[in-house]
Amino acid sequence: MNSKADVIAISTERAPYPQAKSRWFGSVKRERLRLVFAFYSPDGNEIAMPIASMSAYLKRDFPWVDVINEPILILRDEEKYSPTNYAKMIEAHDADVIAFSVMSPHWYPMEPYFEELKNLLPNLPVVIGGYQAMLSQQQTIENPNVDYICTGDGEYAIGNVVQHLKGTKDGHADGMWEKLLDGEVYESEPHQIGDLASLPFPDYEVFAKEDGFKDVNSSIFGPKGKLVLPVMTGRGCPYRCTYCCNTPILEGWKTKKTFLRKYDPQDMVDELVRLRDKFNVGYFEFWDELFLSNLKFVRAFFALYKEQLGLPFSINSRVEVMNEEFCKTAAEAGCHTIWFGIESGDEEFRAKMLGRKMTNEQVIAAAENCKKAGINRLTFNIVGAPLETAENMRQTLELNRIIAPEHFFFFPYIPLRGTPLYNIAKEEGLLLENKRNLHYLSAANDRQFTLNMKERPELLTAEDYDQICKEMLAFQEANNRLSYSDEETGETSPMTVEDKSFSLVEDPAPQVNAEPNVDLAPVADDSVQQFTPPASQIPAAEKASLLDSVKGFFRS
Repeated sequence: MNSKADVIAISTERAPYPQAKSRWFGSVKRERLRLVFAFYSPDGNEIAMPIASMSAYLKRDFPWVDVINEPILILRDEEKYSPTNYAKMIEAHDADVIAFSVMSPHWYPMEPYFEELKNLLPNLPVVIGGYQAMLSQQQTIENPNVDYICTGDGEYAIGNVVQHLKGTKDGHADGMWEKLLDGEVYESEPHQIGDLASLPFPDYEVFAKEDGFKDVNSSIFGPKGKLVLPVMTGRGCPYRCTYCCNTPILEGWKTKKTFLRKYDPQDMVDELVRLRDKFNVGYFEFWDELFLSNLKFVRAFFALYKEQLGLPFSINSRVEVMNEEFCKTAAEAGCHTIWFGIESGDEEFRAKMLGRKMTNEQVIAAAENCKKAGINRLTFNIVGAPLETAENMRQTLELNRIIAPEHFFFFPYIPLRGTPLYNIAKEEGLLLENKRNLHYLSAANDRQFTLNMKERPELLTAEDYDQICKEMLAFQEANNRLSYSDEETGETSPMTVEDKSFSLVEDPAPQVNAEPNVDLAPVADDSVQQFTPPASQIPAAEKASLLDSVKGFFRS
C-alpha cells in the first residue's frame, strides 16, 4: 500500500487479496507504462481537473509512466469520436491502461465506448473514476467491460494501479475495486486526501496540443480570443443540497474537518502567476464547488490576487454570503462573473425538497449587490425535480425575470444515485430505468424538453413541462447578454453554450417491472424538511402517499 495513502484511506478489515486471481497484476512487461486518460465532453470543454491532478501526481512520483490525454470530443467531430473510431484512436496510442473520469449523466452515452474498446483491445484494462464510480459503485463495476473502479480521491489510487500493472508491489491496488478472473470483485476503501499540500498542483500540459492551447476549448463560459484556464483553490463543500453528488460524499467522509480543503493563499497565487506567464492566461475560472468555503482564505487570497495578478475571473458562490462587502471586495480583485444557484423560485420547495434555505429576498439582494459592484450574474436553475409542480417552475422563471441576470441557465433534473432526492424519486416510483439520454444542459439546440423521470400529471404534465421550458428558453434568448470586453481592442464577444448529449443514446424499449439498482443508503440531512405540493393540485387519494413518501428520508 502507498505509505501516503495509508494515512488517508478508511481502515476496515478486509479479506486477504487473492493475487493469483488477478488478471492484470504484473501484466505490463515493458520498461515504460503508457496510460491514457479520457473523459466525455458533450459541451466541448477539453479540460478535466481530476485528470490534471492525477497527471501531475504520476509525472512527479512515477516518471516511468507516459501520460496521454484523449477526451471524447463529440461536439468537435461526432464521426471522428464515435465509439468505433475512438477505440481505433486508443489502439494507435499503444496504451497499457485507459482510465476514464466519468460524470454520472455521461454513464449511458459512454457504455458503447467501453464495449468497443474491449472488442478491439481485450487485453487493455479499463479503469473508471469520477462521480459515477463514487456514487454508483455496483452499477459501474458490474459493467462487463470495466476492470477497476476508483471510489474516492484518485491520485494515490491511480499510482497504485500503475504499480499493480507493473507488478512492482504485491497486493491489491489500494483505493480501487478490482474485478478478478472468477468475476468476483475485490473491494478496497476509498481514499480521502485531506492535505492538498501533499499533491503537486494540477498539470495543464497534458491538455496542450502541438500549438499549445491555441486550439484547446478550455471553457464553455469564458471569453473567446484569450486563454481561459479553469483552476481550483481547494476541494469540498459544507452544504448538503439534496440533488448534489457532494452530499453522499460528505456523509461518507471519515474526518469531516478535513473535507473542506484549501491551498495556502500565497502558494495558490504563486501558481496562478506561473500559469499566467507560462500559458499567457487572460482569464481564470475558479471551479471550486464553493469558492467561499473558508472566509479567512478568501480575504487573504483576494488581497494577494489583486496585488499580484489582477486578471478577470469568475467564481461559484451562494447568495447567503454575497453581501455588499463580499461583492465589492471580489470586484476590486478582478471578479467578472459570479455563478450562483437559485434552483427553484418557490421558497418552500427549494428549502424542503432541495435543501436550499435562502429566501427569495436574499436571492434578489445578492443579485443586486453583484450588480452594484459591477459583477455579472449567472444563475443556475433546476427544472423537473421530484414532486415539482408547474407553478413551481413558473415561479423559477418569474424570480429570474425579476433579477434579470446577465446569463440565465436551466438544467433538467438528473437523478444521481446516493443523493437524498434520488431516494425520494425512487420511493415515489418516478425513476425511469430504461431512460438513457439523461441530458443535463438546457437543450437549446434540441427544443424538445422531456422529463428525466416518470410524469406525475397531477403535479406537472409532460406538456406543461415542455411548454414552460420553452418559455424559459425564450427568456434565455431574449435576456442573456453576458459578454467579455477586450481592454486592448474594445471588442466584446458573447457567450454561447451547446450540448449534444441528447441524441447520442437511444432509449431502449420499456422493460416490465424494471427495478433501479440503488448503491447507497439514503443520506440523512437535518437541513431538509418535509414538503407537500399545494393541496389544490393533488387529488385527495394522492395526498397521503405524496407526504408519506418524503417522511423518513431526512432527520426533521
